[in-house]
Amino acid sequence: MPFPNGVPSVSTMSRVLAAVDEEMVSLALINWIGEILNPRGIHIAIDGKGLRAAARKVREEKTPYILNAIDAASGLVIGQLVIHGKANEMTAIPELLELLEIEGSTITIDAIGATENIMNAIHDNGGEFVLQVKKNCPELYAELMRLFEGLSEDRENNPEEFQDKYGSHYSEAKTEEKNRERYEYRTVQSYSDPGGIQERRPYIASVGRAKQVRIMQIQDDRGNDITPCLVGFLEEGSKKQPKRAAEEGMGNDAEWFGLAASKVLNAEEMLKYKRKHWAIENRLHYVLDETFGEDKSTIKLGKNTMSLLRKCAYNIVRLLQMENPEGQGGIPDIIDNVCDNLKIGLQMIFSPIPSRY
Repeated sequence: MPFPNGVPSVSTMSRVLAAVDEEMVSLALINWIGEILNPRGIHIAIDGKGLRAAARKVREEKTPYILNAIDAASGLVIGQLVIHGKANEMTAIPELLELLEIEGSTITIDAIGATENIMNAIHDNGGEFVLQVKKNCPELYAELMRLFEGLSEDRENNPEEFQDKYGSHYSEAKTEEKNRERYEYRTVQSYSDPGGIQERRPYIASVGRAKQVRIMQIQDDRGNDITPCLVGFLEEGSKKQPKRAAEEGMGNDAEWFGLAASKVLNAEEMLKYKRKHWAIENRLHYVLDETFGEDKSTIKLGKNTMSLLRKCAYNIVRLLQMENPEGQGGIPDIIDNVCDNLKIGLQMIFSPIPSRY
């Protein structure tokens, strides 16, 4: 923009941003996206992100956190909520759900969201959920592990009887892929019996158990791939990832986790929701840090408003990509084009976009 006296300093920008009502700006973002994207009946991924360089280290304050919500299909940010003081993601998520229009939409949250309070909040606002369940929810996690251990044992001991009894309620799905410098293997089991499950867990219609294994790629001196196969890795480990002792349990390289859904889903559908949820990490949080430098920003007084303005810029970039997916280049190229001609970016603030569903 044409600043005749030069670009304002970081301190000046920080004071201006600190004077803005951050809650009103956040509502403005929600209203803006709500006018160009129908938030009903979509897949909404919710996750928190730290503003690491914005922490006041002299006062030993914790890293400030922002709760983000995106449309998983388009990657557009549809809402932000600041996590204040002693609050955490578990207490902030219901507040964000109240601000968003989630009727008919499916909400995905990582393991911190698998609480009865959050399930109730989603249900009360007319939404559905697919939540990960890990050991931070010990009772539900243990219940799911026992259920699927029993189902696996029954299936192995008597396949025909298992099929007659559980065939219409049970399914499995597997995926195998190379992602950057590692191989990823996923197996998901699903059990859908709304009547039996909801007797113990209100609102849950399907449950699942997933196993995820990540194997780092290994090459020899000639560049040949010598990465062990899945069976070999689980039995022996690898040079980069030694096998863990039995008493240590499974780590991040190989882990079990549960899934809980409010609607009937088979294993393949659960796996798709699980994979699409990470769009919030890959498409939003990564871009905010790598392209917009959010993790390095030292703005403290106006950090929350600055975070939201980054998301407005991010949304404009995503809207331009959606408008012309073949003609647009990478994100830095789009940012350069908008800087050269502001009208390109301004038109996206008022133009409706087609649904991606």
